[in-house]
Amino acid sequence: AAFCAQLRGDAARIASSFPALLIAPDLLDFQTKRAWLDAALRRKVQGGAFDAGINLVLRRDDMLEGLCDALGVHEHTGQVNAQPRGVNVSFSGEAAQGDGLRREWFGKTTREMVDLGSGLFVTLDGGRTLQPNPESGAHAADHLAHFALLGRIAGLALYHCEQLDVSWSPAFLKAALGYTINVEDVASVDPEKCDNLLKMRGYTAAEVEGCCLSFEVDSEVAQQDFVVDGSKRRRVSVELKPGGANVDVRADNLDEYLQLYSEHRFVGAIKEQVNAFREGLGVWLDAALVAKLRSCCTVGEIQLMLCGAKEIDVDDWQASAGLLGYSGESDQVKWFWAVVRRMAPEEHGKLLHFCTGSVRAPASGFANLMGYHGQQQRFTIERDPRGVERLPTASTCFNTLKLPQYATPQILEEKLRLSTMGVEGFHEGAVAV
Repeated sequence: AAFCAQLRGDAARIASSFPALLIAPDLLDFQTKRAWLDAALRRKVQGGAFDAGINLVLRRDDMLEGLCDALGVHEHTGQVNAQPRGVNVSFSGEAAQGDGLRREWFGKTTREMVDLGSGLFVTLDGGRTLQPNPESGAHAADHLAHFALLGRIAGLALYHCEQLDVSWSPAFLKAALGYTINVEDVASVDPEKCDNLLKMRGYTAAEVEGCCLSFEVDSEVAQQDFVVDGSKRRRVSVELKPGGANVDVRADNLDEYLQLYSEHRFVGAIKEQVNAFREGLGVWLDAALVAKLRSCCTVGEIQLMLCGAKEIDVDDWQASAGLLGYSGESDQVKWFWAVVRRMAPEEHGKLLHFCTGSVRAPASGFANLMGYHGQQQRFTIERDPRGVERLPTASTCFNTLKLPQYATPQILEEKLRLSTMGVEGFHEGAVAV
């Protein structure tokens, strides 16, 4: 703790010494990582000798007008030609200036662009998180410019230490920042398929071969000029690797198949959108800086930096929670809520992310917490009978925390913090410790 406090006192020194600290990134708490990123982004501006910033003069009735040109985004292709500079905002016909106007611009512009009516994003969990719409091009010919512009705005928000009023899905952020996509991420687009894939890990060699799979899959794609049964869609075959149509899935290559399928299922359909967003964000987060972020930050922490965590009402959270295998009088349940009440706001966000995939609570309260496909699914604490040597795990599709029956409150707090605060894994496959 003393070491982290010393690091927080000198953000510039954190930035310069960060590569050495990657040897043990768990030494850095969230505030320290945020301080390091702040310093790294500011050094980009200072080192580039750019002017004081981009001056945006906007109309309140159309904040997107001229924004692509001002921020260096090609209006049609989404290609980005810009340097890392801050932004100053004023509104046409108004004398007011200051950070408050920039904050207002961040909020209103982002909300307008991610509104489900725009067709750029879709939600499978009742609006709790958003991910790119694979068919966004059918809604706007310049959709890639919009994704690149969102990436530019996200980078500017990080630089100015502002948070966007949006909660992108963890899997989208993983794709945009180059984290490894795994089987569990398929749950964010198809929970049933994810469950079926996970079950294959327990199959015998004969059962795997009996599935008659190859490294080629069928996908449904949209095509503007191809109409089948009244819809503009068709099915195509996609090889997961060169020559995949001729490679059968067996027990010895099952893991490879699951990995490649997961990347295809999630990233393949939105590759253009992800790349456009990444290019816009890349003005601030270049490849080297993103690699360092991946080394020390979980996706939940990135989500916190970008989107923030609105204050969470723990009383509402507890009152709306369900129990499975425990009762309200169980010591473990009482200990759990006692730990939650001692947590800082950003820790609440991390815990909620661990259990649900989002750092934010529903605007209408935890009673309206949704699962995937928009079905109401309240937060549930489930007793995990697999042994107290295990860390807590979570099923984000069902907003469920699987909590072993630990013997003391100290052990419960230690295991919970290890699981939710110190590691990336929040899936069923978490290993015992």
